[in-house]
Amino acid sequence: MDKQKHILIVDDVTTNLKMAADVLQDTYRLSMAKSGMQAIEFLKKAKPDLILLDIKMPEMDGYETLEAIKANPDTASIPVVFLTVDNQRKSEIKGLKMGAMDFIRKPFEPEVMKSRIQKILKIEDLRRDLSISARKDPLTNLWNRKYLEDDLNRYLESANHEGVFIVLDIDRFKEINDTFGHIAGDSLLTEFADILESRIGPRDIVARIDGDEFAVFLKGEYSMEEVKEYCQELLEITSAELKELLDDKANVSVSMGVSVSPYDGSDFNTLYSKADKALYFVKQNGKNSFHLFRERGNVREKNPDAINTKADMERLERMITERGSEEGAFKVEYEGFKHIYQFVSRAVGRTEQNVFILLLTVNHGEYLKFSNDALDTAMKELERSIIVSVRQGDVTTRYSSFQYVVMLMCNDYDSAKLVADRIVGTWTELNETEGLFIDYILKAADGKENK
Repeated sequence: MDKQKHILIVDDVTTNLKMAADVLQDTYRLSMAKSGMQAIEFLKKAKPDLILLDIKMPEMDGYETLEAIKANPDTASIPVVFLTVDNQRKSEIKGLKMGAMDFIRKPFEPEVMKSRIQKILKIEDLRRDLSISARKDPLTNLWNRKYLEDDLNRYLESANHEGVFIVLDIDRFKEINDTFGHIAGDSLLTEFADILESRIGPRDIVARIDGDEFAVFLKGEYSMEEVKEYCQELLEITSAELKELLDDKANVSVSMGVSVSPYDGSDFNTLYSKADKALYFVKQNGKNSFHLFRERGNVREKNPDAINTKADMERLERMITERGSEEGAFKVEYEGFKHIYQFVSRAVGRTEQNVFILLLTVNHGEYLKFSNDALDTAMKELERSIIVSVRQGDVTTRYSSFQYVVMLMCNDYDSAKLVADRIVGTWTELNETEGLFIDYILKAADGKENK
């Protein structure tokens, strides 16, 4: 871990400060505060990478200090870990609800303390890497997903709130790669990108989401007929030009899913989720077509609105096992390589270990409507529940606007299920939105076990 990482330790007992310093001073740059007020004053001058915060302090306790930290936009994103002698579950839940990332018990167990701090700082590093990553896709030179998300949300938060979100996917792209080679596959992707760029206006945006999945966002108000005409024209153009690229040797086609703002949502995650469901509907019903998530005032009989976690798991398995278009070494940025190397080293070093894939879904009743803020809060609570429930060596990532996926290193299915149940139990205690609940699917990575 980088020795320049800066940790602020807040505790009113000098002995505790010294004990924490003895454990951490060889690895991190440390600052100390003996009260909540001292910590708040310190944060006006410096922004540490992590705050270790004692709960029981006179005048201003840890909960009050955390509330002040989260209320200030300049400090709200700094991760906070509570230091406590209290082993009551209610205390943990209260802290997690307020935004704490984890709890460390006193007296400190050095290895546990260092492990938990390392995990949280790694998560923060990954978030920071994503926020400053390049905004262009290197193969197609289109905008990437992050740029699309930021641009779309800025647009929808302004006075303008109308637009059409289209997710596009090249059908049977893996077969094309296997038949014609990855160079031909890359050429197909770049040609597809050029076609999409040529079919949007100056204020619209097109991006490569991932692999052979692309997205277009048309800014402004469009009638349902105009949307259908645009999609149909795009289908015909892409089919003709992509077939020509492969000398008509392949049956190239494209599937599309469409959502419309503000009718289907007013932020990126919601629009993308619903367009993706519409895309999945097309994929399951013949491909080479488009589908609107719902028409204004008329929900179609086969509405893809219903959450289908089994289908989501099947799609996730295809995504993580399908070979990409890259040849040779897998090229990633240095920090990404380091994280992957460290994880793989730990995994192969264990004996009698199995890998399990856990897909967690924030679900709701069939007729329940809830706000985007409620979903966002539920997802943040799910993230915190995962962090405090899994071990170092397990890996998690956000899979969609309402799902997380976790890679668990466990001896057997029962052990993995205990972790899954612990995550769900913690989230259930954190959740305050009536009607929301967690579904999960747990499978061995080799596919031999499915419960």
